[in-house]
Amino acid sequence: MTTKHPEIPITKNDLRKIIYFILMKFRGDSLHRQGTSAKRDLIGGYIERWFNKIAESVIFDSLLRGKDYKVVPDYFVYGNDSDKNAPDILGLETKEGKIIPFAKYNNGTWADMPDMPRVEVKVVRKDQTLLGVREPQMIDDYYAFIESDLEGDYLSAIFEDEVFQDKFFEELAMENDFIQSDEGNQLVQPIKQLKAEAIGTMRLIGIYTKAELLKNTVLCSRGVSPHYFAEVLNVETGRGLGNTAEEYLGISENGLVKYESPSGKIYLPFSILGLKQDKVKILKKNIGSLYIESPDPLNINGFEVSPGIVKLVFKEFERSSGWSENVASKFVLENYSNDDTDHLVSKLDSIAGSSLG
Repeated sequence: MTTKHPEIPITKNDLRKIIYFILMKFRGDSLHRQGTSAKRDLIGGYIERWFNKIAESVIFDSLLRGKDYKVVPDYFVYGNDSDKNAPDILGLETKEGKIIPFAKYNNGTWADMPDMPRVEVKVVRKDQTLLGVREPQMIDDYYAFIESDLEGDYLSAIFEDEVFQDKFFEELAMENDFIQSDEGNQLVQPIKQLKAEAIGTMRLIGIYTKAELLKNTVLCSRGVSPHYFAEVLNVETGRGLGNTAEEYLGISENGLVKYESPSGKIYLPFSILGLKQDKVKILKKNIGSLYIESPDPLNINGFEVSPGIVKLVFKEFERSSGWSENVASKFVLENYSNDDTDHLVSKLDSIAGSSLG
């Protein structure tokens, strides 16, 4: 299975713009500066917390490139008593500067405009397996899921050149007189530093309607921690794995597996491709693993394994949160859901066209 949407490089201008917004919010939002607040951050932590907002402009500017309008993300800075219910996309702006609101702010809260779409934007890291939407957020028409892949030192791309002067390298050099011995080679040889050449990328996983999202996620109530497919490997021997029940794994026609463990715990669906439904024999079940036997090569959630005995490893997604959440495997959502990106863009075209007509 291949991804439909390309990776989009984040530019220095994208980075400068989002940092400027984060500074506006940091200096205008007093809550993070209160010593009694659990959210109290210095600017570094604040940047990490708000950086993903860059995705709205990076992704939608790319989707709408060449059109006569663009989306308007929410760049307002709010006081502590304002409702936090703004849609991620507030509306459209045409090339002529006309604003088409999808929602309007009225005395501390946002109200949707009739017949306008409400779009929620969610960002997950490339190395994250799962994604989720809190149940109270299941009020939108479209959900845009975006995958981020950032360089660890991405901020250095816009540092001043003066930061990288050779004199700092020389002034920070440590003298060997302080070293008696280092037989384990634990002292790392320093090198001169340069700006990051790349910032990272954003990739649209897909845009899904609320109905489609509900079809392909599992609702986990408060305190429920589901298990999810984490890895798969071939094992050499089946000793101790015999299942006298002659049990076989149920696989849908499209390869989706909704696994049920005898423990009664919740398992997120995963994908198995490459064989017929009646060929996957279950050898052993555990809470954290499942042993199966297949005469064919398999593709399990994008991982290739050889014929024979296969061990699937499940991990627990620990949720101590006080809310219900719709959770899905990123792989399953992307490969088994109807992507409505084209439909949303067509709807935006129609809205912008009507206002111009």
